[in-house]
Amino acid sequence: MSKPFKIRRWLVPAGWVFGNVARLRRKLYEKGVLQSYKPQIPVICVGNIAIGGTGKTPHAGYLMELLSKHHHVAMLSRGYGRKSRGYVLANTTPTEKLSADLIGDEPLLLHYRFPKLPLAVDGDRREGVIKLCEYAPETDVVVMDDAYQHLNFSPTVRLVLTEFRRPYFKDYPMPAGRLREFPDAVSVADAVIVTKVDAPNDEVDRDEWRRNLKIRNDQPLFFTHYRYASPEPVTEAANLQMLENSKVVLLTGIARPLPLLEHLQQHYDVCQHLDFPDHHPYNKFELEQINRIVMSGKGEKRVLFTTEKDWMRLQAQKLQKDVSLLPVFIVPIQVDFLSESEKLEFNNLIENHVRRIKK
Repeated sequence: MSKPFKIRRWLVPAGWVFGNVARLRRKLYEKGVLQSYKPQIPVICVGNIAIGGTGKTPHAGYLMELLSKHHHVAMLSRGYGRKSRGYVLANTTPTEKLSADLIGDEPLLLHYRFPKLPLAVDGDRREGVIKLCEYAPETDVVVMDDAYQHLNFSPTVRLVLTEFRRPYFKDYPMPAGRLREFPDAVSVADAVIVTKVDAPNDEVDRDEWRRNLKIRNDQPLFFTHYRYASPEPVTEAANLQMLENSKVVLLTGIARPLPLLEHLQQHYDVCQHLDFPDHHPYNKFELEQINRIVMSGKGEKRVLFTTEKDWMRLQAQKLQKDVSLLPVFIVPIQVDFLSESEKLEFNNLIENHVRRIKK
């Protein structure tokens, strides 16, 4: 089991107040005092009770790939970090105007990965789903990212993600910790997924995790990990031959870069890690600094590795010229389950739910 992380104990009273306000709000919706919109088609919410870093976007991508085989899938996100407001539909936006500033880096990543599927961003989840279905009337299931606390919208299935190294049962509500609610908010989840597992399948004590997570016996529990694909060149200055005898500069602006760093250190000579905050909007000055670090290797060859999410932000129009000069490689990630039986169980759970609601 992962080690506990520090809770700012002098802020625990404030966290207690914050957690109880969130608990009261959830109770008011559960009792019907506050009304929640119920969609007419299946809507799968991929959420958490912590701030960022649990892997919602890769899991949303997994669901989109799974469901698009037999259903008409659409994706709705709030578009965290975008500079636009209101509803924006990626599919009708001209390519030259589509950017992380417009729809957010994570929705942009999913749009590039699934360009034929309807994808929109909207802070108002009810309006977002209605407008998505108006644009694509054949839509019969929506995957919704990060909406577990949007209680005025009632998805038909709720998935709660928690990170293997930072599980919610070792945390506390903000500002003392990183939780948006007390852990008992997970009681309404249809399934819990422990993500980014870095232990072999036979070393994961599922019974212990179930006890610590305090979930019911009828709540399915799954464990997933990241599978890192081979680096892919994304600029004209980069090619696969460059990976031989080159040192790697890793650039990340994500919540938890350590697993990626550890993975790359096992396969490449990582000479430097440039670590920025999650969703960091890179600027021209930073790109000039990055360029100097990569290109001035004192006789050694250097390449720049980054994530797919960071690459979305690096393609901003104001950065394109500087980025194009760099040998940039992205490291794609995919979600996988610890066992094939677990994967089959999860897939059946989602597919059966969608079929049942559609009927």
